[in-house]
Amino acid sequence: MRRIFLLSILLLGACDNRSAFTYMKKDPHVKPLNEIKADLAFSCVHEQFPAPTAEADVLFQYARWLQKNNQLKEDKSVDIEIERLYRIAAENGHYKANINLQNGAMRGHFQLRGAEHLRLSERLIGDGVATGYYFIGIFLQQGSAGLKEDQEMALRYFRKAADKGNAQAQAYVGKKLAPSNMAPDIARQMRRCAAEQGNGEAAVALGVNLKNKAQYQEALEAFQLGVVAGDDTSAGWLGDAFRNPPPSDELNYLGQKEDLERAERYKKIWRILANYSYANPKVPEINEILPLPPAPLPVWDGKLQWLEQRLANIPPEKPSNALINQLAKAMVLDPATGKPMPGSPSFSENQFLEPSCDSGKACPESGYWKIRWDGRGRYYLTEANTPRYFKQGEIMPKAKMEFDRERMWPLSVKVVKTEWGVTWGLLG
Repeated sequence: MRRIFLLSILLLGACDNRSAFTYMKKDPHVKPLNEIKADLAFSCVHEQFPAPTAEADVLFQYARWLQKNNQLKEDKSVDIEIERLYRIAAENGHYKANINLQNGAMRGHFQLRGAEHLRLSERLIGDGVATGYYFIGIFLQQGSAGLKEDQEMALRYFRKAADKGNAQAQAYVGKKLAPSNMAPDIARQMRRCAAEQGNGEAAVALGVNLKNKAQYQEALEAFQLGVVAGDDTSAGWLGDAFRNPPPSDELNYLGQKEDLERAERYKKIWRILANYSYANPKVPEINEILPLPPAPLPVWDGKLQWLEQRLANIPPEKPSNALINQLAKAMVLDPATGKPMPGSPSFSENQFLEPSCDSGKACPESGYWKIRWDGRGRYYLTEANTPRYFKQGEIMPKAKMEFDRERMWPLSVKVVKTEWGVTWGLLG
């Protein structure tokens, strides 16, 4: 029964076309398994990204270069600069900057609040970028970003993301459907689609599955896609396959004749990919330097394009302060942080973020703050409760208030003006 239930969830995730935050109704009716499997049909779609402006791409390319150079010995001040550039580029419609910003925040490198994650993900969805659905699936799965945990709804969003072309979602849903009593044919289609987009996890899983089914040529092709994606396990498997393992070696046998030169090339590539696994290596030229048989091996100098470019470490154009200020001004952002300011379409005066801070205490974070006031008995504010900018460490002020003091008859009520401690909330 659980198998049918899971399949029905994944089916519903594929069929609903409503927006990300209009949650789909949970249909208590579960279709027969044969109908569900028929409706699970998957068509491979590769994720598309709208072209960014040249100006926003300058910020993105430089931020990504900084990020690549801040991996082994992380400098938090560099992370702050990367976040600033990604924020400004993302607010100016750079979708890969949006994705990198959110991924970095999930890994603890950048500071994004739940409301910001949701807003950025909604923007991706609105502009047809499938990763937005994938992010919402993660938030629902984890009960994060202000969303209540809902495993069923998370699966639906993952399926939606897979259908829209997100490779990570295709790999995830493919894994869910892979067991023989689920929908393994659909799983193989999803994994192939994800592997074609550079998902190494999907490629190696597909290769292992095909190997176990004795579909050796298809398994070779899947592992080769894994090498393109930078997966060292795929390279290692192919290297072992060309060392003439016997058919009884079910782990390594792929029906190939001994080819030690080919095996050694895969071993060299495996070593590079394993040593740089933290840096997301790629081998897009694999079919030029190490094609699958029966193609002959071409001359190869032992170098990989990705590694040569990494070692050369040529920085892209550094964005000027003038360009940063121009893009920040266009979207009403603070150029020092990339965060939206009052007047920005991304800024909300009515949505409080964490943290809050009481009068008399040091401001914990630079930004725009507003009094969290819903009335307090006979006290009422006499100053405009508009967003105010405070720097970190600045002492949060009291608020100007009035209250009515009752007096003995025949004296009238006395209006008393005072300053009162209040709680301030951070806006964003």
